Amino acid sequence: MSVKVVKNLCVWYEKNARDLPWRRSSDPYRIWLSEIMLQQTQVATVIPYFYRFLQEFPSVFDLADAPLESVLRLWAGLGYYSRARNLHRGAQALAVRLREGLGFPKTRDEWLEIPGVGPYTAGAICSIAFNLPEPLVDGNVVRVLSRMHALETLDSKKSEIWELATRWVRTPGAVPRILNQALMELGARVCRPGQPDCSACPVRGFCRGKKDPTRYPPKKKRAESLQVRESKWILLRKRNRGSEVLLLQNQKGRWREGLWDFPDSASVKLEKAILLDQFPIRYVVTRHRVEREHSLFRIEGVRSVGSCRPTGGRWFNLNDLPGVPAPVKKVFDRIRQRNFE
Repeated sequence: MSVKVVKNLCVWYEKNARDLPWRRSSDPYRIWLSEIMLQQTQVATVIPYFYRFLQEFPSVFDLADAPLESVLRLWAGLGYYSRARNLHRGAQALAVRLREGLGFPKTRDEWLEIPGVGPYTAGAICSIAFNLPEPLVDGNVVRVLSRMHALETLDSKKSEIWELATRWVRTPGAVPRILNQALMELGARVCRPGQPDCSACPVRGFCRGKKDPTRYPPKKKRAESLQVRESKWILLRKRNRGSEVLLLQNQKGRWREGLWDFPDSASVKLEKAILLDQFPIRYVVTRHRVEREHSLFRIEGVRSVGSCRPTGGRWFNLNDLPGVPAPVKKVFDRIRQRNFE
């Protein structure tokens, strides 16, 4: 790779890089935390979660020693909840190393042994935290390098992109922590998917795909979406300290494992209840299009309250909820807005 191309890109980055909280430190804990959060999630969404996690868990030991439920509660709304479980397991693995005096992993292979860390995350941490010449490949890097080198095809493992990323980061004179972030920043802000701003690109003179940039990378066949329908019952009851709601914890192997949700309508028996509201919520998770029908009931009478609770169900005060996914948060917003508490 041309030394001049790399230099131009790095100079552009140092002048134009966004001021993001995880870029203000080379602390491997903060960089690892941010990289796990940024997987399949936009920067603007991650920033407030990053601050909240650092406030609650200022060190990897705090995160490792916390109950998983506390981690899931703080993660709620960020999506892809297996990341939160892997984050917790990863923190425990890192804490063991630190307590044994081994320190944070410092090589790609060592990072790959930490739960939740794959090739991209290992490359990101090694290069950004330790300035090691390790490549990283995310969607932005795939787009930039596909266009720069006019790649007509990509295999499923993006082997050629990884080879190119390795050559770029190991160019003589390259500063790995700057170059890798520059490639991602260029893809996020200039070399965009549908409307690339080639006039603002610092390496446009070297780009082989600039005449038809949207041709690269080659389009993938979009997978068919799957329709999912759910029927949920929201059960409220009055108590001296305020209204309570019945929730069940999602079991292992199910969507949003470990988070709390409303019971399925088929799992609940009602004796004396008042129907307050019925409404749908629709959302998309990966290629699943989910439609949830909700029926909101107020439960009355001691006998009715006791008989309606399915196995594993717990009552929670509306002001002290556990970790719930984003669709459930939307329901609670509706309950509060319409004064059903």
